[in-house]
Amino acid sequence: MELAIEIEKLCKSYPGRMALDNVTFNVKKGSIHGFLGPNGAGKSTTMKILSGLIPETSGKYSVNGKVGFLPEHPPVYPNMSVIDYLKFVYAIYAPVVNLAHIDEVMTKTGLTDVKDRLIGNLSKGYQQRVGIAQAIVHSPEIIILDEPTVGLDPVAIADIRALILELKKDHTILFSSHQLHDVELLCSEITLINRGEIVVSGAIDTILNSLKTNMIIKARVKSFTSEHKKKMISEFGVDAVEVTEDLEQKNTMLRISTKGKTDIRSELARFLVEPSIGLLEFIEERGDLEDLFKRMHQ
Repeated sequence: MELAIEIEKLCKSYPGRMALDNVTFNVKKGSIHGFLGPNGAGKSTTMKILSGLIPETSGKYSVNGKVGFLPEHPPVYPNMSVIDYLKFVYAIYAPVVNLAHIDEVMTKTGLTDVKDRLIGNLSKGYQQRVGIAQAIVHSPEIIILDEPTVGLDPVAIADIRALILELKKDHTILFSSHQLHDVELLCSEITLINRGEIVVSGAIDTILNSLKTNMIIKARVKSFTSEHKKKMISEFGVDAVEVTEDLEQKNTMLRISTKGKTDIRSELARFLVEPSIGLLEFIEERGDLEDLFKRMHQ
């Protein structure tokens, strides 16, 4: 797989603290790669280095293509109209402004209807769109977006999410976010950073499975007594069993927490299919990125 970004043992130090400590990860060409971590973890520092805004202390990185960068706070001029601002940014990269191309960028980012309005009078969601437009106006192969949905309402977040998916057709995208749900929807691969060090990097499903310290299983059964519960805990060593009676369906829901990484699903299923219990439904409850964030703070 061709790589758009390669980072190896990247370090950034300031007097009295290490902002990045041997950061190593890759971003595949044509992918949307999520960069996650608590505030102060080193996400923005890494992105600024990749964008050429600040120098690294040591280590090396390779960005294989032109880069467009959206900082956490969009670098817009509030007293300029959208179209004049994009002309201004485009002129930094090219001696002759291509109006047809700027129109295309505004169409792609949903700014055509507000192109003559002052940026300062736009909603935060539209200002983020302007920020993304300035990041792609020079047709970069790689887009780096630092918290593109921060501070937006749910409707604006959904709009930016849809825009990022649309941009994937023509660009590789690295973006940081605290909207964990959006990251799970958009990204096939993620990198988690904490206190300047990479915690894990790779495919989302692989990461969630490998870092899972227990398994949650939900089961629906015809009946479940206290004796069944005692037997399950003693024989299978499960951590906890939550029992909820479903009066409408006239059956019982079980939420079973298992200890460690041992997979005991087949043994549990055989136990639950006994006639005195009567298994109706059996599924594993998937972990999510919220769990990983909580662990990073522990």
